[in-house]
Amino acid sequence: MEDKQELIFKEHDTVFDQYKIIKEIARGGMNSYIYLAEDLKNKNHLTGNCFVAIKVINRTSEMTIDDWNRFYDECVTSIRVSGLPNVIETYRVKKSEDDQNIIVVMEYVNGESLRSVLNKQGQLTLNEALFLFKKLLVALKSLYSFNHKIIHRDLKPENILLSKDRTELKLIDFGIASVINQTKKGISTKLITNESQLFGTYPYLSPDLLKALSTDNEEEKLSVINEQCDFFSIGIILYEMLTGNKPFVASDYTKEEVIQLPLKYDLPDLHRINPKIPLWIENVIFRCIASKPEDIKYRYNNIDEIINEVNQMIASPDLASQQHLLKPYRNRVMQNASFNIDKEKSKSKFYNAPWFFFSMAWLTGLLVLTAIILVIIYHVI
Repeated sequence: MEDKQELIFKEHDTVFDQYKIIKEIARGGMNSYIYLAEDLKNKNHLTGNCFVAIKVINRTSEMTIDDWNRFYDECVTSIRVSGLPNVIETYRVKKSEDDQNIIVVMEYVNGESLRSVLNKQGQLTLNEALFLFKKLLVALKSLYSFNHKIIHRDLKPENILLSKDRTELKLIDFGIASVINQTKKGISTKLITNESQLFGTYPYLSPDLLKALSTDNEEEKLSVINEQCDFFSIGIILYEMLTGNKPFVASDYTKEEVIQLPLKYDLPDLHRINPKIPLWIENVIFRCIASKPEDIKYRYNNIDEIINEVNQMIASPDLASQQHLLKPYRNRVMQNASFNIDKEKSKSKFYNAPWFFFSMAWLTGLLVLTAIILVIIYHVI
């Protein structure tokens, strides 16, 4: 089946007889376009709330009709979560007449993504990172509070929007979310994508999702879709906010190998990378991304455990200062074996040794004396 014609809006086009397209502002995953539009029926010149974001998703030949319908259902689900704290509001969702496009009208956030901030700034201060992390936790708690619990599954800096003053955070893009139905008969999971494939952004995907590829048992596939998928992602995000880098280097690896890195290697020495980062924060990140069999026991059981620990440590500096690493550095296997902090310290001792300075001073004096002799010889000749 050939791909259908993409639905692409132009400046001044009108959508649903209500929204006038101003410009394209981004392109997203799953063959989507995002536009800034003016709401012609709900102008508010006092507050400036007359703009919306319109996302157009175009179906491709790889997407089956079942996957497409499930994806549409999830877009509709995003309307149900509108009004939740720190979650983007969705006003309207509609399919095109030929069933090849989905149009989503959403709240417009006048700011930039966390990814954009990190690209420009490199990293955030400790206070900034914790402030945004707490807001992200609140957003997730609200998503998990429904009987139809929503697992985002694609948390990354690109899907976190910040207001210009960075005091507001909005979680966006529920395009590959999963809904967990909690009923009296038990728990069932409704997926909007085929779990024989991996969807999401690889450095932020939990290794648990590999189990979905290694089994034909449908129950086992569905069992890995839970809050831990999101916990792993926010652990990577917090690390990235604090350091400007991801904990695992993904270059020279296949996508599947990238997901497996946390099974082979441990969290880098975060406190040694930046001594200002307290050990308790390193423990929070470790518990979020814990993937090795021996580390699973440290995982959080629910979102409230993360929120309570973060709030307790922030409120009790004395208690926070008494924390020890759950997994000491000596027990960790680092991805980059060529970089060893103890070796770096040894190098530092070598170059700071008194005899080294004496030798360098002697060598410098010899070079100066040689230069003087050469100048004298030049003038004599």
